[in-house]
Amino acid sequence: MLQRSSRSERPHGPQRAAAHAAPAGVPDTSRAPPALPSLIFAALIGSSLLGCGLGGPASFPAASELPDDRRRPDGVAIDLASAPPRPANQADVTDSVVTLRTPLGVGLALDVVADFFKRIIAEDSEALGELLTRDALAIHTGSGGSGQPPSAGLFWEQRFRRLEYGKLAGEPIYRESELQIFRAEDVLATPQHPAIQPETLDDQDIVIRVPIMTARIAADRLLGDEIVVWLRRDGPRFKIYRLLEDFQLQ
Repeated sequence: MLQRSSRSERPHGPQRAAAHAAPAGVPDTSRAPPALPSLIFAALIGSSLLGCGLGGPASFPAASELPDDRRRPDGVAIDLASAPPRPANQADVTDSVVTLRTPLGVGLALDVVADFFKRIIAEDSEALGELLTRDALAIHTGSGGSGQPPSAGLFWEQRFRRLEYGKLAGEPIYRESELQIFRAEDVLATPQHPAIQPETLDDQDIVIRVPIMTARIAADRLLGDEIVVWLRRDGPRFKIYRLLEDFQLQ
C-alpha cells in the first residue's frame, strides 16, 4: 500500500514560471513599465543638463552696453476727450450738455463801487481805468440819454485836470445802507433810466444807485446828486460798464 508524501513536489524550470503566469486576458503586472510622469521628469532633467553643457552659463548685457536712446512705452490707442462747451450764464432745458458760470455775489459789485470813489479821490486815472470795461461810457442823465456819450476814462481825466477831487478826502461820500441794488431782472421789471435799455442788459449785470452825500466842497461842484453804476461781469469780477450822472463840466 502506497503512502502519500506529506511534502508536495514543487515544479522546476519552465514549469515553475508557468505556475505563476497570469490567466489569459489579464495583464501581467509583475513586469509593468515605469510610470509616465517619471519618464517625463527624467527627460526634462536630461535636456537641461545637455543645454547647460552645450550653451554654458547665461549672459546678460552690462549697463554700459545698453542703448542710450530713451525707451518709450508702447503706444495706447485712446479716444480723445471732446472739448467742453463754452461757459454760459444760462441754458435751456433742451440743451443736452452745458457749462454754466457761477453767478458773482453782490459783494464783489459793492467792492468795485468803493474802489471807484477811492481812485477818484486819489485822482488816479490809470487805476480808475482798471475798473472800467473797454467800452465804458459816462452818460449825462440831464441830457435824457441823447447824444454820443464820452468814454468814461477820458471824461474823468478831464475832470481831474479841471477840479480838485482830493478835497473829498475824509468826507462822507455815500452810505452803503442807502445803496439801491438791482439785478438784471429787476431793471427789466422797472427801468431805472432811459439810457438803460433792456436789449443792452446782460443777465448777470448789476445796477447800483449811489445817493451822494457830499457833492460839493465850498463853491466847487464835484459830483452829481446821485451816480448810477452799471456793472458787467468780466471773468471772475465785475467792471463798470456805464456811469450815469447828472454832471456836466463847465
